[in-house]
Amino acid sequence: MTASSVAKTWRTFLVAAATSLCMAACVAAPTGTGGGTSGGGTSGGESLSDLVTSGLSIQAERGSEELDIKRAAPGASEPKNIEDDSWTIFIYLCGSNLESQGASATKDLNEILAAGGSSKIKFVVETGGARSWRNNTISSKQLGRYVIQNGQMKDAGAVKAASMGETSSLADFLTWGVKNYPADHMGLILWDHGGGSISGACFDERFSNDSLSLRELDSALNTSFGSMWEKFEFVGFDACLMSTLETANVLATYSNYMYASQESEPANGWEYTSMVKYLASNPSCTGADLGKKICDGYLASLDRSTKGFATLSVVDLSKIDQLLQDFYRFSQEMYESGTDQSTLAAMSRGISKAENYGSNNRREGYTNMVDLGGLVDACSAVTPSAGDVKKSLQDAVVYQIRGQYHAEATGLSTYYPLKVNAKQELSIFQTVAVNPSYLSYVDRLATGATYSGGTQYQQYTDESFYADQLWNWLLGNTNEEAQQQVEEIEDHWNYVDDHTDTSTQITFAVEPQVDEEGTFWFQLDKAGIDKAEAVSGLLYEYSEDGEDIIALGETYDIYGDWDTGEFADGFDGYWLSLPDGQNLNLSVEKSTDDYIIYTSPILLNGKECYLRMSQDYEDGSVEVLGAWNAIEESGAVDRTGTKIVKGDVIVPLYKAYSADEALKASEYEGNEYTVDKNGLAIDYDYLPDGKYLYSFCIQDSFGDSFFTGSAQFEIDPDGTIYFIG
Repeated sequence: MTASSVAKTWRTFLVAAATSLCMAACVAAPTGTGGGTSGGGTSGGESLSDLVTSGLSIQAERGSEELDIKRAAPGASEPKNIEDDSWTIFIYLCGSNLESQGASATKDLNEILAAGGSSKIKFVVETGGARSWRNNTISSKQLGRYVIQNGQMKDAGAVKAASMGETSSLADFLTWGVKNYPADHMGLILWDHGGGSISGACFDERFSNDSLSLRELDSALNTSFGSMWEKFEFVGFDACLMSTLETANVLATYSNYMYASQESEPANGWEYTSMVKYLASNPSCTGADLGKKICDGYLASLDRSTKGFATLSVVDLSKIDQLLQDFYRFSQEMYESGTDQSTLAAMSRGISKAENYGSNNRREGYTNMVDLGGLVDACSAVTPSAGDVKKSLQDAVVYQIRGQYHAEATGLSTYYPLKVNAKQELSIFQTVAVNPSYLSYVDRLATGATYSGGTQYQQYTDESFYADQLWNWLLGNTNEEAQQQVEEIEDHWNYVDDHTDTSTQITFAVEPQVDEEGTFWFQLDKAGIDKAEAVSGLLYEYSEDGEDIIALGETYDIYGDWDTGEFADGFDGYWLSLPDGQNLNLSVEKSTDDYIIYTSPILLNGKECYLRMSQDYEDGSVEVLGAWNAIEESGAVDRTGTKIVKGDVIVPLYKAYSADEALKASEYEGNEYTVDKNGLAIDYDYLPDGKYLYSFCIQDSFGDSFFTGSAQFEIDPDGTIYFIG
């Protein structure tokens, strides 16, 4: 593994790499409604009519022990002559690039058709959202409507092309469907990409990746609820990241159960054949029974590369209000405890180690979707209500599947700013936050991230959420009143525009230095300890001609003591490389006591993406898990884990710096490596002898990073490492 193995091919450096397609990833940033900013982009806001029409009303006041939760009821009488145990399942099939590039929607339709079914089961489907469909039946020029029964698919008409990310598109489909295809039990599946609580789901490829935000979903369901006589038996997301507390809060008005994944799904998503056959044989089943079958069928259909990350939950939405009440009390305790900077730092360190989903790192972007149970556990030492939240969470999640890499998943996620993104993300979160105390906690974190020295954090007050009634902005307002409050909400978050990614919160008792024994170390002072969350090491090698410094990425081989604030490098000289010796550019995606998951930017057959690998701590073995794309500017998460197979051409990517102009960065391409018949094997061995650079990255409690200066170290031919200053 030598630096000379890295070819000198230059391209313009992009801060957010891997935004092109790998196989069936998402595409461009949105310009319409919905969407989010988790990937660093922006999108348009929801229309006012979408926002003020809601089936959900939540009020709270500072000091109140309970939320005042009011939910709408169905508005119609049950039609006559509905057959007992009959089912109509509506599928809102937003094909997007999953269909136009991978035929994934067509494959799922074929799974339903192949199952046959029975006369009691209908699937009513609306198609759209894709530039093209990979079959001879469905047109991309309209919103098609079809009915599938007994293995036959019949045209039920079409409507004018429109964005499937629009409230009216979903509302019109459901109102039409409920009227024409009523049944004893009704369900709804939203099929496509998902982005979690901020970005929503159903990103329309034909309309600038416009998506359905949670508020738009709420409005669409509320509109169709007027024609229903009972709740949906279930609402499910065959999409990524949608099993969140915020989503469940919206759906609890309209449905008995929610089926959704905390993590990303592969392109094939759910396995529909077993689902249809189960329904045909068990039409009297409950939503819980059907959800369990869908979870088990989904897990059984996955291959080894995707099974380890799998999650899918069945949530009893009748239990959500109790969870909201308990989480409200917990949030009040969390907020009050966070006024102390040391306590805030301790909570942040714990939350940073909780399960999180999608991607949450500097390279690929941040979904900011964190496991709810993990967040609660991280704060349990200072929140007496933590046990109540865990119990009500366990009661609500009646079934779940989870792979080995999410063994601690508890079934529901929530938004938490592991990294403070653009102001629009926070303004969207304000419209879906489940209580004001948690919103205040998030606002205080964003305040701490934005202002240097932490003075604004220390002076923070959430009075504006109550005195200005920003929290109650949805309640009983006219469009004119709502317009004014929408503007006030957006103005509230203007301070985030001043936010940079570089932390100003880290202070030292001893600056980073190499001591007489050749150890690179530093010591945080009390204020630094109170504001730091994590420490990692960054490794660099020299290019062949010595003119450039090439970043090799991140290592967690650090010796540290949070009580004293002392940290030192523990680098052992080992690194991951391709079989031809090219060192990989590594980021740590997840680290546990048993394994560590790395991600590395590459070109895979000419397209930018990220190679994902798992390393076992006990024996050092490395398993290649596949390739994924970065979070798109729309906020959508890649629903495709691409397998690495024989003949694939891999080019490692690096960030490179001029030795003369250290702050000037370019992207550096390595040599082509072609995967052979044995598949891709990753080497784990000593770096070759030579000179390298090492620095520390210190992440603060607000999600920003401080990068220290670097020290040079050498590796002798016998593998001995020593720092030389």
